[in-house]
Amino acid sequence: MRILLIVHGYPPRALGGTEIHTAHLASALRQGLDGEPGDDVFVLTREAEPERPEYAVRHEVVDDIEVFSINHTFRFSRSFEDTYRNDVLRAAAARLIDDLRPDVAHVQHLTCLTVDLLGELARREIPTFVTLHDYWLMCPRGQLLDLDGKRCAGPHRGCRRCADAAGLPWWIERAAPLVRRWPALAALGRRARVAFGRDSRDRTALERRTRHVIALARHVNAFLTLSETLHQQFLDFGLPADRLVRVEQSVDHRPFVGVRRQASDRLRFGFLGSLMVSKAPHLLLEAFAGLGEVASLDVYGDPAPYHGDDRYPRRLAPLLRAPGVRHHGAVPQAEVPRALASIDVLVVPSVWLENAPLVVCEAFVAGVPVVASDLGGMAERVTHETSGLLFRPGDVADLRRTLRRLIDEPDLLPRLRAAIPAVPTIEQVASRLRALYRDPPPLPACSAKRFAAVVLNFQTPRETVLAVRSLGSSRRAVDDVLVVENASNDDSETYLRSHLPAGVRLLATGRNLGFSGGCNAGIRDVLDRGAELVLLLNGDAMLAADTIGRLEDALANEPEAAIAGPTLLEACDPTRIASQGMAFSRWSGRMRHPEAGRPHDPLDPGSAHRVAAVSGCGMLVERRVFEEAGLFDEDFFFSFEDLDLCLRAQRAGFETLVAPDAIAYHFGSRSIGPTSPRRLYFAARNHQLVARKAAPISRPWGVLRWGLILGWNLAFVARGAGCPRWAGLRNVLRGTLDARRG
Repeated sequence: MRILLIVHGYPPRALGGTEIHTAHLASALRQGLDGEPGDDVFVLTREAEPERPEYAVRHEVVDDIEVFSINHTFRFSRSFEDTYRNDVLRAAAARLIDDLRPDVAHVQHLTCLTVDLLGELARREIPTFVTLHDYWLMCPRGQLLDLDGKRCAGPHRGCRRCADAAGLPWWIERAAPLVRRWPALAALGRRARVAFGRDSRDRTALERRTRHVIALARHVNAFLTLSETLHQQFLDFGLPADRLVRVEQSVDHRPFVGVRRQASDRLRFGFLGSLMVSKAPHLLLEAFAGLGEVASLDVYGDPAPYHGDDRYPRRLAPLLRAPGVRHHGAVPQAEVPRALASIDVLVVPSVWLENAPLVVCEAFVAGVPVVASDLGGMAERVTHETSGLLFRPGDVADLRRTLRRLIDEPDLLPRLRAAIPAVPTIEQVASRLRALYRDPPPLPACSAKRFAAVVLNFQTPRETVLAVRSLGSSRRAVDDVLVVENASNDDSETYLRSHLPAGVRLLATGRNLGFSGGCNAGIRDVLDRGAELVLLLNGDAMLAADTIGRLEDALANEPEAAIAGPTLLEACDPTRIASQGMAFSRWSGRMRHPEAGRPHDPLDPGSAHRVAAVSGCGMLVERRVFEEAGLFDEDFFFSFEDLDLCLRAQRAGFETLVAPDAIAYHFGSRSIGPTSPRRLYFAARNHQLVARKAAPISRPWGVLRWGLILGWNLAFVARGAGCPRWAGLRNVLRGTLDARRG
């Protein structure tokens, strides 16, 4: 079996509990068990090397395991969304997945990677498992601690300050300490973003992240939880109960074999781990300071900032120099058994809701009792008065009292040591996981949404029949195909009735309703028949066989999106992009197709991403858009109604995507004619109309925007718009004047 492990760091560069567990698991799977052959194991991870190119991939072999590391230092990140989604990193990882061709993927952690890897694995139909080591999927900070290091109640129940940090123009880990030190920055940032129309989007940043994670969770065969605490937290978060599977935390026992306990004439307490605020070593240091010289304290670990806050290491420095304290710094993983053999009691004073601390398991394997916070997975693992002692979280006095008991009650430590529970071996857990890999829990069946296509015809009956036939060859079945004949005043209706494939319905409007009115007639019809997804297609456009499926996948992977469009290629020159989404400025009114005219690379089309709007000649729209934002505005009649719909949808809370790997071919301007000056009339009039609707601006800025839009349309004619220049200029001026007249 080919197994891909995905984790945010890997030894020797990263030595956290999750990283170490992943390395031990990789080794156990690679070696096999009980006479079974070992598996082919690969690791996909992240490294942060500022001197290396961003997103460069490093391939190396670590302890007989092939490791692929993508360099990601966040140097190009500019928004909160960049902390959990990264299209460039996703594309690099997707190429590696294609090269490795795994039979199964086991995700250990996605922080500093991208959560969209779950979608990439699903698209390749690779069974996927996720071990939940902490709360990162629900909490960007990973440990349900706020900016002050206090436990919070979970997503959206007190996240405002973290959201403020996310709204500043730096990624969250850089912004967090600034917001903590100078809260006025957050207020200033909020005011600025309100002024520029960004505040409504920032207020929902965390909700958007949550919706995105839960939507992608449907691609995961099983979420593995290591404690009942975390299991319940993710049930409350919204993960399905039937895909949450409890497993035991494990450890590699082999390094502990033959390690002898060192004798001492006084009681030795110890701490092992990163010296960061969430692990709260200061509590132990302060409690130990009141015990006198009857005990010693060994601290193994280096100070570490927490999400960019470097104040905590400065707070620890004098405590680490106190009498009786020996600070050894970080120890290599191979030295952990000897470090534990040098102490009598391990203290785990964490203030966050720990899941299943690996260090507790290691202490038990080493025969060392544990004193821990009476909190979360620590309280589940350590049985009070049996395998260790528990104290009130964050309470220095109670911790000192607990440590004093071990000094004053000589029989307590031997009794605790004798009752230490057995810890599963990494080989035992690997064996269970291998069974899950071979017979993964099935994903829930997704009931396909009713899918309808509306094809608008105006004087292009032959092209319309070709467009309908392209729908018939789609790999995603179309439940209802409706052709709207928009009063072409030629033989269109007769031709269509005799040439359309069986099962395709025809709706004749009786008069020319324009593009917007003709589409609306079809949209109302298919909505009345229960359509949940509506594809709008020009009669002079055709789709590739997999286009509909790719558009639907793009929407499924982006909960906030409800409109998606393909890459439009010129049918007469399919090597060139006609449109890959629109950009629009509400303040200047400028509308453009940024990718128009660029070469199309079918081997590397890119990934789905947000745009202001997509072209109405091929767009997929969810029913909820029409219900909440309305249909096309029929005042437009022809052109710009697609941009207007997408902008109204955005104000209603729906995003628009372009899916570059979905392809449509557009003949262009067949209905009104490529040289018709009327195109320029509608373009000038509707350009002004959409700007006024999108962002009403009072004088003098409104007059300035009106002049800018007029200037862009005149410049288009002057550069050569494909029609007689003077006729074009007259139509631009007429359209602009009609827009002013309303």
